[in-house]
Amino acid sequence: MITFDKLNRRTHLYLGLFLMPWLLMYGVSSFIIIHEKAIYKAKPPQWEPLFEKDYRRPISEQEDLRVTAREILKDCDMEGAFWANKSKPDTLEIDRFSFWGSTRLTYSIKAQKLKAERQSAPAPEAVVRMHFRGGYGQPGFWNKFWGFLVDLACLGILVWTASGLIMWWRLPRFRNWGAIAVGGGVLAFLLLIWKL
Repeated sequence: MITFDKLNRRTHLYLGLFLMPWLLMYGVSSFIIIHEKAIYKAKPPQWEPLFEKDYRRPISEQEDLRVTAREILKDCDMEGAFWANKSKPDTLEIDRFSFWGSTRLTYSIKAQKLKAERQSAPAPEAVVRMHFRGGYGQPGFWNKFWGFLVDLACLGILVWTASGLIMWWRLPRFRNWGAIAVGGGVLAFLLLIWKL
């Protein structure tokens, strides 16, 4: 019969292996965000034109922008994750994004023109996009699945932390060094919260 300590160690080990890509992604992306000026090039990648065409779609003030934007993306065969806003009263902008870049659609309601441009994301930007990527609010199975896996990773981190604390506490010869590590981490965190 498996003992509690062995079960706890196995849980900690296999959760750590499962969480490895998520922790690496959040660690690397956080490093990029903090050292943004040193990592990013001075000039972002240029927007490359894809098309500009006549397009007619009436937009009422009462209609939800996301519904309209989803229909426009469907018409252009570009369905997926997106944001939409009206930068001007007669202009609808849609950002159809992925980890690897963005497609910007600009619909001029008055001129009835639709323009699309593409911008690729350099590797550091792609990793940062993973850090901030939402899931449940976007259409499509893979966006929802991403959200589900992030939820699973967050739950896994909580269980992984708890199993590590239990493992430390049940090894008396490591309690002093463990207390120094836990205390140092908590104090540094609280100090930053207080000062910032």
